[in-house]
Amino acid sequence: MRRNWEFLSVGIVLLLAAGVVTPAFAEDAAAGPSIRPVEIYGCTYREGKGMADLKAATANWNAWMDKTGQNDYWAFLLMPYYHSSEFPFDVLWAGGWQSGATMANGLKRWVTEGGEAAAEFDKVVQCKGVTNFAVMDLSKAPSPPESGPVSFSDCTLTKGRKFTDALAAVQAWVAYEKEKGITDDNYLLFPAFGESTDAKYTFKWVTTSDWPNLGKSYDQYGNGGGYQKAEELF
Repeated sequence: MRRNWEFLSVGIVLLLAAGVVTPAFAEDAAAGPSIRPVEIYGCTYREGKGMADLKAATANWNAWMDKTGQNDYWAFLLMPYYHSSEFPFDVLWAGGWQSGATMANGLKRWVTEGGEAAAEFDKVVQCKGVTNFAVMDLSKAPSPPESGPVSFSDCTLTKGRKFTDALAAVQAWVAYEKEKGITDDNYLLFPAFGESTDAKYTFKWVTTSDWPNLGKSYDQYGNGGGYQKAEELF
């Protein structure tokens, strides 16, 4: 398994949730990793539109979610900061549910009742693709951050290796960083629906952080032995 930093995209994350169900992020670590559904839209602004327009559309969506009593969906906007030329989007919408059952119910309500809210988004952004991921939560974060940096890495299993090998390596890395005082939250995303058939990765490794932890992680990796630890594990 290798951690592919060629597709590293660090961005600002703004919390836009109509209702965040905190218990979904506060589980017993001894119970092991949990799986939840997440959807990610890749969007570009329509001509003349920008973040202010998107915030207005999001506020309208939040009002609709509140009015219809939908409190089991969380959502963030991710704006690319460091990214390669292969990243074709202005903004990502990332949202998710507690379970497949709540996902199915939420999707049904969106496609049958959410037309007006969807139309407001369509005036502002064009979202050419959406992918559903099964997310494995490795950190049991007590609550999602309101804002901060997020990194995405595409990871591919080495030939002859199994996912359990990769999971053990990632978990060992998470434990190593925590020993060094770096308290990031880590998630593995497995494509479920909507991914391209020629996608060249096994899973995405997503890390949510804050600015002090981002700096500590950077220094630890480059100057504190982190690079050597990564070589050992991966």
